[in-house]
Amino acid sequence: MKVLRKRKKVENSEDTLFITIVIDHYHRYGRHDLVWRKKISPYTILVSEIMLQQTQVSRVLPKFILWMKCYPTLKALGTGTLHGVLVLWQGLGYQRRAKALLSIAKEYSILPRSYVDLLGLSGIGTYTASAICAFAYNQFAHPVLETNIRTALIEYFHLNETAVHDGVLYDDLSRIEGSKKVQSLGARQWYYALMDYGAYLKASKISHNRKSAHHMIQSTFKGSLRELRAKTLFAITHNKNLPIDERLETVLFQLEKEGYVTKNKSRYTLKNF
Repeated sequence: MKVLRKRKKVENSEDTLFITIVIDHYHRYGRHDLVWRKKISPYTILVSEIMLQQTQVSRVLPKFILWMKCYPTLKALGTGTLHGVLVLWQGLGYQRRAKALLSIAKEYSILPRSYVDLLGLSGIGTYTASAICAFAYNQFAHPVLETNIRTALIEYFHLNETAVHDGVLYDDLSRIEGSKKVQSLGARQWYYALMDYGAYLKASKISHNRKSAHHMIQSTFKGSLRELRAKTLFAITHNKNLPIDERLETVLFQLEKEGYVTKNKSRYTLKNF
């Protein structure tokens, strides 16, 4: 399929052309078989979106399936333990996401429906709240903006620009949401389509992350505090010896402060919720 490039305005608006190409691509090549798109519920969307934060789909798929077998509902997760969710989360990284899911389940039996209320949940930011509204509730509550969508918008509307601010992209999304065709399609299908088109562009070696004013280069994991943190949590979770590192005291202090571990005499254990 030909890669979409920004075109000069013709009789049809740029927005109309963009919408047409995105939807056409979705009908032909959309990722319709993703498991969290088949049986949609607020809970499955919550889990998938938090798992997908900074993690590739290929890594999330087996973990999502296993998670749903162990914790099929928010209520079931609410009976879980920090030890259980961290063991299950192993390999996805950023363990605070697992802790956030458990915290939500301990506090809520039903997820809120409004964007503002969702923002009040542990670990839920602008993107995740807007994604839950769109994908779980099919609401145009707040524009959904993530890395694939960002690439699609910059490729079409801002190809020759630099330091493109997210505020500009939110304006693009809000304007496009007003289209009758997009409104007819619904928030869920429109944002799946837009996300899939952006993913297609990236697979075609087109990525505009560096053109975003918000682009940040991820620090190297090997040898970082993040790696030591992961190793430390793994050791405590699996009752193994703590790693030997001069920075260990700092990591343990952080984990204790954040509510992951508790110290009993000289031994660290996972904190009970």
